[in-house]
This record gives sequence, structure tokens and C-alpha cells, in this order.
Amino acid sequence: MLIADVVGYSRMSEIDEEGTRRRFHADLRELFEPKIATHHGRLVKTMGDGVLIEFHSVVDALHCAVELQQEKAERNVALPPEQRMVFRIGANLGDIIVEGEDIHGDGVNIADRMQVLAEPGGIAISGTTYDQVKSKLAVGYLALGEQKVKSIAEPIRVYRVVLDPAGEGKTVRARRTPRAWRVPAAAMAIAAFSLAGLAWWQPWQADDDASVAAVDTRPSLVVLPFDNLSDDTEQGYLADGITEDLTTELARIPGLFVISRNAAFTFKDKASLPSEVSTQLGVRYILEGSIRRAGSKMRINAKLIDSTTSGNVWAERLDGAWSDVFELQDKMVGEIATALKLRLVTSYQVASIAGGTNNLAAYEAYLRGRELELRERPEDWVEAVKYYERALALDPAFSNAAGALAWMYREAHWTEARSKVFGLSQDEARSKADAYFTQAAKNPSPAYYRLLTAKLNMMQRSDEAIAAAERAIALDSSDPSNYESLSAAMIFNGRAADGLGYLDAATRVDPAWSRWRYFLAGLAYFSMDRFEEAVVALEKIAPESKETSYWDFWSNYDGLMLLISAYGQLDRRADAAKARERLKPYLAQAREPEYTGLMAATEFPFKNYVDLERVLVGLRKAGVPELPAGVSPKPEDRLDGDAIRALLFGHEIQGRNIGTGEAYRRVTAENGTTLITVGKWSDQGSSRIEGDMLCSIYPTRWRFCGVVSRNPGGTFAGKNEYLLILQWDRFEFSGVN
Repeated sequence: MLIADVVGYSRMSEIDEEGTRRRFHADLRELFEPKIATHHGRLVKTMGDGVLIEFHSVVDALHCAVELQQEKAERNVALPPEQRMVFRIGANLGDIIVEGEDIHGDGVNIADRMQVLAEPGGIAISGTTYDQVKSKLAVGYLALGEQKVKSIAEPIRVYRVVLDPAGEGKTVRARRTPRAWRVPAAAMAIAAFSLAGLAWWQPWQADDDASVAAVDTRPSLVVLPFDNLSDDTEQGYLADGITEDLTTELARIPGLFVISRNAAFTFKDKASLPSEVSTQLGVRYILEGSIRRAGSKMRINAKLIDSTTSGNVWAERLDGAWSDVFELQDKMVGEIATALKLRLVTSYQVASIAGGTNNLAAYEAYLRGRELELRERPEDWVEAVKYYERALALDPAFSNAAGALAWMYREAHWTEARSKVFGLSQDEARSKADAYFTQAAKNPSPAYYRLLTAKLNMMQRSDEAIAAAERAIALDSSDPSNYESLSAAMIFNGRAADGLGYLDAATRVDPAWSRWRYFLAGLAYFSMDRFEEAVVALEKIAPESKETSYWDFWSNYDGLMLLISAYGQLDRRADAAKARERLKPYLAQAREPEYTGLMAATEFPFKNYVDLERVLVGLRKAGVPELPAGVSPKPEDRLDGDAIRALLFGHEIQGRNIGTGEAYRRVTAENGTTLITVGKWSDQGSSRIEGDMLCSIYPTRWRFCGVVSRNPGGTFAGKNEYLLILQWDRFEFSGVN
């Protein structure tokens, strides 16, 4: 029997469900059905994005598979990237059970496992198949050795079919050397067990320099929200917090794949069968339980269910004092690992690592703050901050609390409306965010590394951002936000295809696509010149007919900015105009009168100018002005990039802010290091030329770009010879030396 499955079908469907379904059925009708008939097979059934085919001859089965992949590859060459559909095919010779027109049993299951082990566009076969066909077709074979596959008791010999005729009759063995990850040796100790969480999709290097897709054969688990059985219903935050902690710590066990807290909590307060949870989340094991706290006493009941049998693999009642909560969680993690025949890395307590605390009062305050924060209502965030600050006061080394505060104040400082929620000015919110970020750095948590990644991206230091995001994944491989952070860093670094891959990883731990994930997908496709696919993704962020929450601001704001450029690249001026109208409410929140190219240069801090230029070209085509209203230097007065470099780099300039009258001084070294003073504000950062713009980054003010022109009303060699035009400020200046 033969099973074929579409690579990345779920992601493709999220982006364009109707188009993906149409292309799949076209391949089935125009390619699969004729080939199946030619080789005397029978199409048993389609299974979502896959097909099951039965043959009476194993040679016919493999011959059909080879021709399918070869012809599909030829067809894909003639198609644009967004219309290409790639299959994995698995084949097996074995016993089956026949029921009417359907077939099932271990023979079919093994064929399915072979399909998962095949590389995109390739074929993998079982040892029984190889024994029958190894000298009968003009193909070669790559031996992958014995593989332990899901639901099959004994390891299976696996071979990859080498379609290159030059490999005819040859069988070689794979060398399992990872090529996709390049991490410093110093990071290996912490990354070794957590990065295994990505093995289900990462490629491996083989002797013939071909890649072999690795399968995730690890046991998979979800921690469903524990029930709160305490008399005080308000203590539900304890059950939620312990559920979240168990998710994070179980994900740290080598050889165990754990679904995210976000995905698990979609089942909160729902009566779901183990088989339903397993099907929706793609996991085998389900941990569920309850917590009862009465005064200083607590009881945890928990059981680990195997969804294939609905039976318990492990069950336990743990009684103790509330002061024993860390030890009880640690005991649960250890016993679950033992039940699944997995080895713990070490025996440290659950709450004392990765930015945690051993202070019970601080822990409880943090859990209360976390519950309030996740309500996503501004008024609840004010209360959440109070609990986080209480937790941090009780334990100044509690980085999870410091990281949460840094993130909340960072969000608050971006717009005046948000800072007012906390009764602060934007500068005050920024100051608090910086202070808590510095405190979080002393005992880094995954949240700290996510914040660090975002900061480094905005400072155009995406190489360092990638390393920071990898650290977040190493500490918590169950959180989709960590993979999304790495995806963003990869895209800004010029590695958009890799960025898409990490969105797949995020989808594996949390199948539900957020608006931010759609934005990252759109940004990746846009950066690969796949503008149609970018539009499909970006249009899903803020559909006109669907309300969005207060906290969806950035996804909607940045998504619409990029959507306008994508429409421009496709010459869809009418759609671009509509998108510009949809952007206006978000511009109003940011107190921006209009969208300009200078704003885009600030919002999209790509490492390579070619990626930013792609955005700017689309905006020009869409009719978006480069400069703010009322500013239009004559072309002959505008300085190009080389002229700006010659004027500023290696020199000092002085002048004034035209709007405020404040004194302005700037000293720029040849290497771009920049010391700037405007009135009482001073900072040292860096500058670079991007196209015909001057872009600068200052630690206290992030990044902004501007243009330089000669000042028509200035005096030669005076104090106002040139103009620096930014989105928000105008400066007149002259050179000093």
C-alpha cells in the first residue's frame, strides 16, 4: 500500500483554504488517478490532505510513486511558488485488514509512518518493501537504519528512494548530522534537550548531500487545565498557574513533546473525550487533574491518559501543605517521566528555574497577576501590575515577574492612550519598562529573552536577536511565542524561508493561528516576492467585518502597513486605497496624521536594505507619500546616500529643532557611531545610510529614518544650510568641521 500526503497543508490552508483544496483535488484528478490506473492500483480513499492506494504488486506501487513524484516536480517548475503543492509518499508491503472497500491495520499504519519519514517531494519505504524492489527499478536507496515509529512496537527498517538515475542500484547509509542548527558550543548544554523539540521538521545531512526529513517519534503530551475544587472559586488562578508551570517543565524533559498552554486552555471547562483532544492537538498522552486548597493544606489529583486506549498510564493523589507546592509539582514531573520511560535532566524544583522563585507569597502573587493579565482588558492589567510588583518586592530575583512588568510597560509606552491606562506619560512608561527589563536580565526567563529579541530586532541586530530567541526556546519549547520570536528575527535577518519554518514549529505546539502569526507569515512571503500569498495572509489579520481586541493593535497596525505595500506591488491600487482607509483608526491611536515611507522605514528594521526597499517600492506604487505632508524638497536639493555620508560621517554638525527651537548637535564617526544632543536629551547610538535615507538607532529612542536636503532659505556656511526631515521632527543645521 502507498500513502501520499501534502507537505505543509495546514499552513497553506490557513493562508488560502479554498485555493489549497482546489489544487489538491486537481492533482488528485489530473495526476494521481491516471497514474494509479496505469499501474493497476486502487484508490481506497482520500484522507483530508492525503490519499491511500492499494496495489497487488509492490513493484507497481513503487513504480507509481516514482512517476508521481517525477511528474509532480516537472509540473511545479511551470507554476508560481504560491501554487506549488509538494507531496511526501510512503510505501509498505505488509498485512492488512479488509472491511468492505476500506483497508486498515499495521500494514497501513507503517505506510503512513514511512510517508512522515519521506523528504518533501520524495519517497520512503519500509524494509519489507526494499527487499522486494531493491534491484528492479532505476532508482537508488538511502538506508536510514531502524526507526522507532508511533504505534508500532518493533523498530522498522527505513529506506529513502533516490530518484536520481545516477544512483541506480546503489544503497548508502545516512549520516545523521544536523545542518539546520548552528549554535555556539557554550549554548549547547542548555539547548541540547530543548532544541530536540524542533526535530519533527528539521532536515538532516546525508552521505550523498541529500536531506532526509526526520520524524518526531517522541511521546507527545498536553496538560489540560486543572480543575479548581477549592471552596473559594476565586482561587482558580492557582489551578491555572500550576497547569502552566507543569506544561513548561514537562517540555524540558528530553524526548517529550508538549503542546502549549494556549492550545490546552481552549479545552478549559469543556467535557472532551481523550480521542477528541488527541485528534485536535495531535498528541497521544493527556494529563488532567484537579487542585483543592483549604487553608494551608492542598491536594492534587492527576492522571496521565493514553488517548489510543483511553486508559491511565499513571495516576496519583498528592497531599501536602501549600508550602510543599513546588515539591509536589516536581514529584509529578518526575513520576510522569518515569511512566513514559524518559530521563530527567536534573531534579531541581519546578519554580526555582528559568526566572522562577521559591518564595511562596511571591509565587501566589505572580499567579494572580498572570490570571488578570490574560483577561486582556486594560482595567485588569492595572491590577495585574500591582500583583507583579508585589511578587517582585517579595523576591527581587523573580525574573518572570520582572519580565511581565517590562513587557506591560513596554506596550504601554508606545501610544498615549495605553500609557494613560497606567496613569503615566509615555516617557514614564518607557523608563519603567527599561528598569524592569534590567532587573529581569539578572535571572533570565523565556519572557526576558523574547523581550530581548524584540529589542534587538528594532535595533537592527537580528543576528543577536536570533541567538536570544533560541535561548527562549531552549528554556521553554512549549510556548509558540518563542518560535514566533525566532521567526521574526529570521525574517528581519533576511532568512524569510527559515522564518516560515519556525511558524510551522509554532503551529505544532499551538494549532490556532493568531493575528501576529498571520502578520509574520505575510512578512515572510512578502520578503520572498510572493506578494499574492502575502496578501492572503495579511488580509486575515484585520478583516473589515470582524472586531479586534485592544491588544491586537500591533498586528493590525503593522499588518495593514504591509498589506498596502503588497497591494502596490501587485498594482492593485483600488485595494491599496481601501487598506489605507482601514489604517486610519490605528494611525489616530498612534497620533499619526498619515502613513508615509519614513514611518515604514522605522517600523520594518530589516538587516538588509534590499528588504526594506521592497516595502518602500510597494508603498510608492500604492500612492503612499514618502515624506509627511507639507514637506517636499525639490529633487535638486535632495541629497543622495553618498552625499549624506560625505556630509555627516566623520564630522560634527550643529543647528536647531525648527519646531521647538532646541539646540541640536550631532557628532558622527566614520564607522557610524553617533553622539546626539537635542535640548536636554542626549544619547549615543549608531547611524547608517539606507538608500537615500539616514537611519539612526539610539537606545532610549529606538530607530528612525530621515532625508537630508539643502535648505532653500538657509545661508551658505551659516547655521541653517541643510534640513534633516524626520517623520516627527525637522532640524536645520550646518557643518562645524
